[in-house]
Amino acid sequence: MSSELEAAAAPLYRRVVEALRREILTGALPPGARLPTEEGLCRRFGVSRHTVREALRRLREERLVTSRQGAGSMVAPRAEPPLYVHDVASVEELLQYATETRYEAGSSRFVIAQGGLAERLDCPPGTRWLRVEGFRYAPDVTLPICWTEVFVHADYGRVGDALGQRPGPVYALIEEMYGERVTEIEQTLRGAALPAAAAAGLAAKPGGAAIEIRRAYRLATGRLAEIAFNLHPAERFSYSLTLRRGAATA
Repeated sequence: MSSELEAAAAPLYRRVVEALRREILTGALPPGARLPTEEGLCRRFGVSRHTVREALRRLREERLVTSRQGAGSMVAPRAEPPLYVHDVASVEELLQYATETRYEAGSSRFVIAQGGLAERLDCPPGTRWLRVEGFRYAPDVTLPICWTEVFVHADYGRVGDALGQRPGPVYALIEEMYGERVTEIEQTLRGAALPAAAAAGLAAKPGGAAIEIRRAYRLATGRLAEIAFNLHPAERFSYSLTLRRGAATA
């Protein structure tokens, strides 16, 4: 893989899934609407019947469509996705969140932080980062819980070669590949709006209310190695923080 990572091409079935999901969520295909036949979808997207069937299977897993033998597929009634509760009482539990959830990276490339991006990352203009975006999934849940945008300092950019090849969170790849250790995590929550691309994958309304969690991972040297932005639909997210009083203040 070259040092400059190009945006990864999505699998064919994913392109079909994203297009149909967008039409379902925007109401272009309302609940009860019948989808085109497999043959029709093959013609529309220029893909094989196997690809169409895999896309429909994924949409069924997300409960966006239903299928019956001989009757084709139709848009399912809209159901409320489950509430995701994030409960944190220690740094270990915060890191466990990244370990227990599954991150599926969709694309990655190197970027130079200038202007608004430099302000967003709170870094000097001209700093080079590996930018990765994708969706995060909770165990045994087919619908993503959030859209995740990760920035890895270019000095640790080789982790891009391992994405999708090794399990585990991005920070763990940095520790493993570079012999470093994450010792401090700065976390910030703020309100945000869901961009259209993220909303489609989350089965949420574009521009809808969201909670953005920004996490900055620092190494033992104090160096900033990774910054991650997790965007959750507001109505499906709950955050719980436990504070314990020390003996000296009892």
